Amino acid sequence: MDGPTLADAIDAGRAERLCFEGLEYARLTETVAGYPRGSVVLPGGVVIPGYPSIGRVHSLSAGLREQFDGPFWAEEKIDGFNVRILRHEGAVLAFSRGGFVCPFSTDRLHDFIDPALFEIEPDLVLCAEIAGPENPYLEGSPPFVTEDIALYVFDMMRQGRGSFLGQQEKMGLIASHGLPPTRTFGRFEPHDVDPLRDLIFQLDAEGAEGLVLKGEWGGKRAKYVTGRSNVTDIRVCSEQLLDLPPEYFINRLTRLAIFVTEHGQQGDPELERSLGHAFLSGLDRAVERSRSRGRVDHRYRCRFRERRNALHFMDHMAATGGHRVRMAPGMPVQQDGYWILEFERVFDRMTGTLATALSGAVQYD
Repeated sequence: MDGPTLADAIDAGRAERLCFEGLEYARLTETVAGYPRGSVVLPGGVVIPGYPSIGRVHSLSAGLREQFDGPFWAEEKIDGFNVRILRHEGAVLAFSRGGFVCPFSTDRLHDFIDPALFEIEPDLVLCAEIAGPENPYLEGSPPFVTEDIALYVFDMMRQGRGSFLGQQEKMGLIASHGLPPTRTFGRFEPHDVDPLRDLIFQLDAEGAEGLVLKGEWGGKRAKYVTGRSNVTDIRVCSEQLLDLPPEYFINRLTRLAIFVTEHGQQGDPELERSLGHAFLSGLDRAVERSRSRGRVDHRYRCRFRERRNALHFMDHMAATGGHRVRMAPGMPVQQDGYWILEFERVFDRMTGTLATALSGAVQYD
């Protein structure tokens, strides 16, 4: 991206300049010159495109028929957060979906990736998902990551280019460099509804989130989630019932209804009980926290290799989270070779509503 275009975008509030440990870069807050929000502009005008949103299909059979007219690959969709990993001027960095250098992800990269990769492939960009119970952004995590975090590579591109590498080239690079991949289940055709239905049932039973379907030669992509992943989302987030937009819960209920009717699971008593429990368990937690602590919040714990990165992360949370993010006293603390950071995110509307309800005040419906 040339200088005048970026300067105009910054003047118009469509991009902003940022700095991380001497690296001056820009992130796009809106689409500019065809590059989506979250794209990163490095010194010299090199653009790392923002990761595109992937549309969701609600009906498996209709979605395959409508979205694909040729072969595609099915990969696991993992419940985590998206980063783009690259090397710039000797530093290996992880950029968040919003286009910020993520101090947490950047700090932990060496636990999962050998940086020597970028000696051989200096312009490579890894697109990866970071997931686990000790991530600082999400309340939930996949069942197969039981502690700390894990990293999974699912796409690759080259610096300064907007397209993803082909599936075979990507898989070859993953194998040759020992990178941790998302699970790939193979190549399918639009008429392969039955084998994909069997696969989604398998993932549903495992507690996995679902599939990302990727056209073999680029182009269309789509995601399809399991029925129980919707219940999991509701269970994890029902304590924030008033702080999330109503569409968050409505969309998941709609997806679940379409899933159970398409796959003949109507009236499943275990599924119905789990849905009710998903709502009530989160609200129970909210009421208990309101009674015991006077606020409704979620507590996070994450590990850093370097103290300075923990401090960078604390500054980022203070700038973006405001009063809703509260760091525990004395953070970070050293433990077992890592710097541990604990903090909480307060849910303002649930806190206020339950404080009033539990105070004995009257409310008018």
